[in-house]
Amino acid sequence: MNFVPMADTRQSIRFTGAIYTPETVARALSELVAAHAGGIDGRVLEPSVGDGAFLSALARLMPEHPFTAVDIDNVVIERLRARKDGVSSQSEFHVGDFIKFACDRLEAGEPSFRMVVGNPPFIRKHNFSKEFGDVVERLGALTDYPPKSLKNSWAAFLIASAHLIGPRGLVAFILPYEMMTVAYGQAALLHLLGIFDRIDLYVPNERAFPEIDQDAIIFFGRKGLDDERGLRLQHVASLSALSTATEHRVSLDKATDLSLELNGFLIERKTVDRLRRMRSDVSRISDFCSSAPGVVTAANDFFIQTAERIRELGLDEFALPILKRGSLPKSSPIFTANDFEELSGCQRSRLLKITAPKEDLTDAAQAYVVKGELQKLNERYKCRNRKPWYNVPLVTPAAGFVFRRSHEFPRLFINEAGVYVTDNVYGITPKSGFTIRGICYSFYNSLTFLFAELDGRFYGGGVLELSPVEFRNLPLAYHEPSAQEFAAFLEVHRSGDVDAMLDFGDGWLARKLRLPHSDLVALRLAWSSVRSHRLRHGRPGPASTA
Repeated sequence: MNFVPMADTRQSIRFTGAIYTPETVARALSELVAAHAGGIDGRVLEPSVGDGAFLSALARLMPEHPFTAVDIDNVVIERLRARKDGVSSQSEFHVGDFIKFACDRLEAGEPSFRMVVGNPPFIRKHNFSKEFGDVVERLGALTDYPPKSLKNSWAAFLIASAHLIGPRGLVAFILPYEMMTVAYGQAALLHLLGIFDRIDLYVPNERAFPEIDQDAIIFFGRKGLDDERGLRLQHVASLSALSTATEHRVSLDKATDLSLELNGFLIERKTVDRLRRMRSDVSRISDFCSSAPGVVTAANDFFIQTAERIRELGLDEFALPILKRGSLPKSSPIFTANDFEELSGCQRSRLLKITAPKEDLTDAAQAYVVKGELQKLNERYKCRNRKPWYNVPLVTPAAGFVFRRSHEFPRLFINEAGVYVTDNVYGITPKSGFTIRGICYSFYNSLTFLFAELDGRFYGGGVLELSPVEFRNLPLAYHEPSAQEFAAFLEVHRSGDVDAMLDFGDGWLARKLRLPHSDLVALRLAWSSVRSHRLRHGRPGPASTA
């Protein structure tokens, strides 16, 4: 992972993973490695070497060590070979895919490295090339690690590096923050705790990559220690100032509480213990409803248009009401037909549902289908598997919905308008014996909101995201409100003030769960702390975005 000029597109980053390391961060990490390198003899490896930021810093700090640098870009390697300064004379250079390089070494049983240092590329699995996907499968077989869990290139680099070092050594990587928040990141962490004697995760207040709005942490794993085993969180001001760390020991008694434990540096220890008990005592959202993503069009810009554009195209007979990513309902938790009409005036809100064979379509519909074919939309994977390709499968409008992504806090709505939703929104259908009013009423409280922060993950700008599984597993203390209670609930929401909403929800929650006032205070403080950490880099935004 190495920093690229801002002129390069995000699409380029998506497929190459190239995000170059700021010099101050590379220097700080290299100093950390050098400080713990005593007694570790042998070769240092930098995978995905890029501009050689770590190679140069480590060569100055540890001139006695030989170095190996790997990069898939031949130009990068040739530049490093030509450099007269900042590169150790003992350096070896290899052009090629690091995961293949690692697999070849593991299969051959060649001498291990002692230290692996760097910033691996960030490429999501659905953007893997076939060749890279194949070599990741090979790595999984060689390391006995499930390939399906290697959902990002950084995870593959990390697992490969952990298996390349000998019985005494270390791996130091800059990694995306999602290692601590997503399931496959936490799975990798648990696996690595079986390889390293001690792992330290350095978590900063500042972003390492502000140019691309990206959060990161430092993974520092060591083998061959006689003491100080386990997992620690090191809370630092920035990844350029690692000496400012405040250490927090992570308890691993229960793997199911890992999300909670990894946020322990933000929450008091006694509160963490209370939260563990609360979670085990409270039901989950999935006990009261089913939930599923909405309509997958495979080409929203083609299949979802404004009402005005639909009229211009003469396609009114094929249009259905739909709520898509970017739509922003009001503060009220009831989404009405009037709310939808207001949104329709300025946003794409009509889904085209065209089912007949092309030759049987109206002239207007046939012309629009041809337009899509000229754009080669019919060749997209999900489209070409449909018959005909433009017949978008529908997901029945549900009684309620929740946005997959949110900004200030999660939002759950009653779908009084009966609209369809896209797959960036989860439709909610109550189970027998429960109502959408009860689920909506029961959702807005500090307990559910806190675990949304703990179980979800966040991206640039501080946007919170909940996967379908994460949403279903949120704790929910169900309460069926009376007409008077629900009217009061709606009145509080009209203010749009999240603290007022939580004050209301926490009031009935305390009565239902018989929580002492101290527990309520602890819940709210924990939610505020974790949420503030997520929003610390975020731009001011609306209460909900999808």
